Amino acid sequence: MRLALLAISVAAFSGEAPLRILFLGNSYTYYNHLAGLVEGMARAATGRPVETGFVTQGGATLERVYASTNALEVLRSSRWDMVVLQEHGGLGLNQHNGDLVVNDPAGFFTWARVWDAEIRAQGARTVFLNTWARRGRGEHQPHLDWAYATIARELGAGLIPVGTAFQRVSGIELFQPDGTHPSEAGSYLAACAAVEILTARGCAGAPAEIFGVPMDNRLGRLREERGTIVRLPTETAAALQTAALAAVEELRGQGGYWRLARPFFAGEERPAPGHSTARWEGRWTGSTWAYGRKANVTLQLATQGGVCSGTWTIAALEPLTQTMLPVENCTLSQDQLRFVVEPLFLKQEAHEARVDGDRMQGFVRMQSFTPYHRQSGTWMLQRVAQ
Repeated sequence: MRLALLAISVAAFSGEAPLRILFLGNSYTYYNHLAGLVEGMARAATGRPVETGFVTQGGATLERVYASTNALEVLRSSRWDMVVLQEHGGLGLNQHNGDLVVNDPAGFFTWARVWDAEIRAQGARTVFLNTWARRGRGEHQPHLDWAYATIARELGAGLIPVGTAFQRVSGIELFQPDGTHPSEAGSYLAACAAVEILTARGCAGAPAEIFGVPMDNRLGRLREERGTIVRLPTETAAALQTAALAAVEELRGQGGYWRLARPFFAGEERPAPGHSTARWEGRWTGSTWAYGRKANVTLQLATQGGVCSGTWTIAALEPLTQTMLPVENCTLSQDQLRFVVEPLFLKQEAHEARVDGDRMQGFVRMQSFTPYHRQSGTWMLQRVAQ
C-alpha cells in the first residue's frame, strides 16, 4: 500500500494571489505528478501563480482517502481555493460474469457528498476529475461521465472532462502498458483539461516540457530533486492541447455538466418473464461466469405451496472444487423463484429466476460489505429428466 503523500510547490512571484488547489485521489492522480503538471502548465501557459498539494493512496476510493490518509488534516490545516476529487477508476470494483465493469455509483455519490461538505466548511469549492475508461473499453465512458456529471450537478461542483478528452485522441498512447494508468501524454492531457477548468485561462501554448518535481510512479513518491516532469514532442503536446480544449468547450456548451440519460449498469438486469405455469421442483444443471470464472452449477429444489428448499452446488473447473450450499429464504410464485445462499467469503448471494419450459434463467447478486465492491452474473439451467 502506498502511503498518503502531500506535496506543495510554491509558485513564482506574481502580483496576483496564488490559486491554491488540493488534489485528492489515487494513482490516477499521482502518476506523472498531475498536481505538479497543473501548476507548471498554468504558470507557463497563463502566467497565473498556482500552488498545488495532493493526498493520494494507490487504488483508493474516496472513502479510503477519507478514512485511511491524512487528507482531512491537510484540508483543514491550510487555505485552499479548490479541491479536486478523483474517484476510483471503475467507481469501485464491479465484476459481472467475470468481466470488470463500471460500478454502480452509489458509494461514489455517498462519499462525494461527505467530501463536499468538508470542502465547503473550509471555504473551498469542489471540482471533480471526470476520469477515463480503460484502454479498449470506451463503452464504459458514458457510465463514468453520467456518474460524475450527476453528482457534480447535484453539488454545484466543477467538472474536468478528462475522460472525454481521452476519447478525442487517436494515434497517441495515453496509457501505461497496464491499459489503465496514464502515460506521460495521458497525464499531460489531463493537466491541460484541468488548467482550462481551474484557471479559466486555457493551456494553449503550454510548453511540451513541464518542469517541477518528478514522480516515482512505482513508489508513488516524489523524487528528491527538481527536473522534468513530462517531456513530449511539440506536435504531440499541441494535439493534446487541442483535444483538451475541444472537450472543455463541448462541456461548457452543455452548461458545465454532461446531459446524459442514465446508462444501464451491469448487475441491474433481471430474468425475462417466464410462464405462469412453471414447474420448479426437481434437479437443474447448467453453468455460470458469476463467480469470476466458468463454473458448473446444480440446483436441487423441493416445493410445497409458495415455499421451497434444496441445495445450490458450485463446481469450479480451475481449480477443480465443489461446494454444496443450502438454499435459504426460498420463495416462489407461478412465474418467479427467489432464494439466497450463504457462502463463506461474502454476506450472501441473492438469486432470482424464471422458467421457460425445461430451461431456467437466473440472475445472482453477491451482497458485499460495501457498495464499492459488487459482483453479479447470470446463469442458465436445464431440467434433468427424472
